[in-house]
Amino acid sequence: MKKVWLSAASLFLLSAISFGQSPFTPIASGYGAQGSFIADADKFPSPLYESENVYVFRPAGASGRAPVVFFAPGFGNNDPQEYQSLISHIVSRGNALVFAPYQIVSGDASLNKKRYDTIFAAYEEAVRRYDESFDLRRVAFAGHSYGASASLSMAWRGVVDKGWGEKGVALFLMAPWYYAEMSLKQFVNFPPQTKLIVEVFDNDEICDHRIAKEIFDRINLPSSEKDFVILNSEKRLGYDMKASHGTPSGGEINALDYYGIYRLFDALTDYSFNNSIAGKSIALGNGQPEQKFMGTWSDGAPVRPLTAGDCIGITRSQISFLFPYFPSTMGLTTVSSADFKAETGIAPESLATAWGTNFSLYPLANDNPVLPLELNGTAVRVRDSSCVDRLAPLFFVSPTQVNYLVPAGTLPGAGTVTVFNDAGAISSGPTSIKNVAPALFSANSDGQGTAAASVLRLKPDGKLQYEKAIEYNLGQGRYYTLPIDVSDKNDQVFLLLFGTGLRYRSALSNITALVGGFQLRSFMPARRETFPVSIRLISDCPALFQDVAKSMWFSQSTCRRPTH
Repeated sequence: MKKVWLSAASLFLLSAISFGQSPFTPIASGYGAQGSFIADADKFPSPLYESENVYVFRPAGASGRAPVVFFAPGFGNNDPQEYQSLISHIVSRGNALVFAPYQIVSGDASLNKKRYDTIFAAYEEAVRRYDESFDLRRVAFAGHSYGASASLSMAWRGVVDKGWGEKGVALFLMAPWYYAEMSLKQFVNFPPQTKLIVEVFDNDEICDHRIAKEIFDRINLPSSEKDFVILNSEKRLGYDMKASHGTPSGGEINALDYYGIYRLFDALTDYSFNNSIAGKSIALGNGQPEQKFMGTWSDGAPVRPLTAGDCIGITRSQISFLFPYFPSTMGLTTVSSADFKAETGIAPESLATAWGTNFSLYPLANDNPVLPLELNGTAVRVRDSSCVDRLAPLFFVSPTQVNYLVPAGTLPGAGTVTVFNDAGAISSGPTSIKNVAPALFSANSDGQGTAAASVLRLKPDGKLQYEKAIEYNLGQGRYYTLPIDVSDKNDQVFLLLFGTGLRYRSALSNITALVGGFQLRSFMPARRETFPVSIRLISDCPALFQDVAKSMWFSQSTCRRPTH
């Protein structure tokens, strides 16, 4: 085993050479600033790739065990000198780092398995050799390009199979290539203690940003615990700061490195390992100004901010990348559970239905008074226009249908509904979220025809009498309407209908009900507190209304926002 010492003087010289013509100065303090440790570098032959060495960098003079960063490089970048500045920065902050090379030519039919096994065998051997100096309770998996996508599988093997990361897991993926050995089931059941940044570069011509975006969207972590980041290019003062595929490796060191990589990585690991709120605000700030800040040019002008958040769209064409990607997530359709019309939209605390495939292994209805967030291994996530994800309470799941309650606090606008289950299926589709989305339930549960209804008669003596408004026809296998007797002028007759999507109406006076083209004299939605999504519509029947309507239309003219 050969030991290599990187002195402070040599690190300074290398850094000075790297900085070259860059009009940027390193961060002086806080996240992104160089730490106090220099790297003690060891190397040993890779267990499954003997022509290459595994490098282990540890903070010289550090007391106690150091958190471990497992780093997988880009394709063909097996020399750690390619990432010298990044490695020295990470280790200077008190972390150990394991650098694992892998084969250019895999030699196996899968093209990836041997490489993945080689990377992880290097990690395992490093742990065996340096266990006394590694704090395996706090681990990070970082990678670039091919190594970024491989780091997904490496994190799963290390955290799930080996039990690493008990007190914190950070996952930092830069410009990932196509990923392998990650099933949908693994994405759905990814270790919940993980904090994630997926980062791409706006001028990357190699890896389609859609690869990174699919990884970000599929990995089942709360939106508060992950962010998608784009580093942006800028040309000023005669200097071309290009955010290209090779930004993390080689080349000049500039603001993209200091702020876009070092600073975010430091903040992410501080939050992951120490639960630092300050670290979270920088690493996972969902596009807040303190997260997007990229420093200043030499003339004091601010550098173009990075782009970050949970709902970052990809606008570049697939053909602009050497390795294009065409997402494969299955689609679904979201409708109101009352009328089954997508155009109705959904509203906060209304009943909604998702149609698709592979939602659940078999049908199962909830029988618990408290609606669960997972039923038969299936869960529904609703993302609103503010890019906030919420899990939806569930009523019923089946292979092709899920009935759920739109979460309280969901804001109006364009939204996304995702259904996933622990067997590994993921389906996603757009939806329109509104403050109110009025719809009535039909008796035949098909969204049309005979309304689900009954009649309430108030007698002159105050007696209440319920009557049938519909009847089931065995021969036809459907419900049909029954005439309503309104011949006694002394009776008050009310038609009871059931709907959803009206909870956040602004006022009763703004609701209009039409039956057969006639406006009813009164219209009173009443909320049943014991059944949180049922809105009961009670309408005084006009004398001309002789049977239950086969269609009913109503609207809400003025809306109010849900309170949180």
